[in-house]
Amino acid sequence: MFAERGMNRLRVLHVAGALHGRPERFLATAMAVLYLGTGLSYSLLTLYCIRHLDLSPVAYGAGMSVAALLGIVSAPVMGSLADRYDGHRLYALLVWIMCVATAAIIVAPGWLALILLSVLTICGRGSAAVIGALIGRTVAKDRRIRYRAVVKTLSNSTMLIGLGLGALVLAEGSKGAFRLGFAAEALTFVVAGALVWLVTPRGNAKATVPDGEVRDQSVRRSRFEVLKDGSFAALTVLNGVLTLSESMLTIALPLWVSARMHAPLWLVSVAMVVYTVGIVILQIPASRGVKDVRTSVRASRRGGLLFAAAALVFPLAAVPSGLSLALGVVVLLAVTVVVGEVFYTAGSWGLVYELAPEESLGQYQGFFNIGFDLSMMLGPALFAWLVADQSMVGWGVLAAVFLVAALVIAPLSTRSRKNRPVEAPS
Repeated sequence: MFAERGMNRLRVLHVAGALHGRPERFLATAMAVLYLGTGLSYSLLTLYCIRHLDLSPVAYGAGMSVAALLGIVSAPVMGSLADRYDGHRLYALLVWIMCVATAAIIVAPGWLALILLSVLTICGRGSAAVIGALIGRTVAKDRRIRYRAVVKTLSNSTMLIGLGLGALVLAEGSKGAFRLGFAAEALTFVVAGALVWLVTPRGNAKATVPDGEVRDQSVRRSRFEVLKDGSFAALTVLNGVLTLSESMLTIALPLWVSARMHAPLWLVSVAMVVYTVGIVILQIPASRGVKDVRTSVRASRRGGLLFAAAALVFPLAAVPSGLSLALGVVVLLAVTVVVGEVFYTAGSWGLVYELAPEESLGQYQGFFNIGFDLSMMLGPALFAWLVADQSMVGWGVLAAVFLVAALVIAPLSTRSRKNRPVEAPS
């Protein structure tokens, strides 16, 4: 009853036109609730482990590295399982395991918290691949990109609320406040998993795709069909290159402001506000018209070109000496990155859904996400080096890499589409 009331409230939102039927509304709400918890704990875990569990930064960093590597492996594996078994129940199981792990952190010693961190990462990255496949099998093909844009808008909105709640926990600072925050996050996992479980279709052996055709997913594709598609593997590498842009504002800008601009650090907060609000406002408009390989390539290319422009803004940001000019350059950087991201995100969604066989959506989603995971691992070290380097050549090289990556998306997408396995007859 409570869930149904929540679904009805979504209808009054300006995005409600993109949510058709109970399954779509439940999936969207599950993601929004999940991101509420993600925002709440965004900065809590690191500080809790170091401050209250007495883990050294080196030990925590090593634990994070191990967790990240395991997460990279889990994404394609869980995605492949979603192709072979019921993805709704698999997703619910993963987020409920995250609930247990998060709750256990409240009472766990430091060494166990590091293990639980790996559990959270494995399930988190795996569930991201599974939900991508579920959306592909729940939403009609011509509406998938708009649906994902609406879900991202809703999710970022709830994440803002979570970040605000997390800031209150940090302001209070006590061990009890941190534990209360983790308990609240664990509750969001329970709700998200329940919402997805409630829309599990009847029957486990077969899945119904949006066009109404029933397909036996367990026999149509090999377990890792995606590994045979070299062009898609190359697109995954490009995804890793282009999603380095996500670290521009979170990693590179704070380092650049403090080390090279000698400006107040609140400029970083301004950039993050511009970025977050920009995602909420622009993601849906940027996704309009992305409906096939050609339009997906065009959107992705626009994003890559804007990332190249953003890389060139960093040397410019070191020039201004006045606060007003520095603020203008930082806002310009944030706007360039956010517009590039909304275009690239929409384009990458379209490419994965268009290039992946329907029976292999999960493993293609998971494999493509490896690029993002690698960029999150390598981005901090890359941008730290670029900031420390006294010359500006590195930023020019990065801009050139973004440019090349944007331009080769089209031929690789065309080749991957030609290499796509022929659908087995029904």
